[in-house]
Amino acid sequence: MTDQVRRIKLDIPDSPEYDQVRDMHGHAVSVFASTENNGERSLKIGSRTLALRKVGVDEDGDEAMDVYRAESISDPSY
Repeated sequence: MTDQVRRIKLDIPDSPEYDQVRDMHGHAVSVFASTENNGERSLKIGSRTLALRKVGVDEDGDEAMDVYRAESISDPSY
């Protein structure tokens, strides 16, 4: 069985700890649908992992996309 791919939009807080991933704010990324657990998911960007929580739906584009806000960010892992 293949996993469905979904597009989600990222909401990155304006806090200093998110400086290295701030340029991802507002971007849409592809994720596997099965990686969501009760409105939460994690996403690896570079050497950091974001803990995300679903906060809404963006209906402004061709298709509606779930919006996920970063709730925490890991220290860099190399």
